[in-house]
Amino acid sequence: MIFKTIKMYYNSLEKNFGNGFYPSPVIFETCDSEIDIIFEYIDGVWKQYTQDCIKSLSTKNHDFLLNLLNDCEYNSTVIVDRLGMII
Repeated sequence: MIFKTIKMYYNSLEKNFGNGFYPSPVIFETCDSEIDIIFEYIDGVWKQYTQDCIKSLSTKNHDFLLNLLNDCEYNSTVIVDRLGMII
C-alpha cells in the first residue's frame, strides 16, 4: 500500500459554518488553519484516506495537489474523496 501525507490549508469558518471543506495545498490569505491529509494510491487513483471529505478543488489546486502526490513516481490523473467521488 502506498500512502502520502500532504499538508493542506483551509478557512475554518467556511469549513465549520459555510459551504464545506475546500482545502488548498498552497496557503492563501483567507486560510487560517492547516491539516495533514493522507492519500492512498490504489489502482492508479489517489484516494483521500483521512479527515473530512474534500468538497472540491480549483483546477489550479487540483493540478498542484496531483503533482505533489505523483511526485514523478506515479502517473495518476484522478483524485477521489473518502466516499469515492472524483474531486
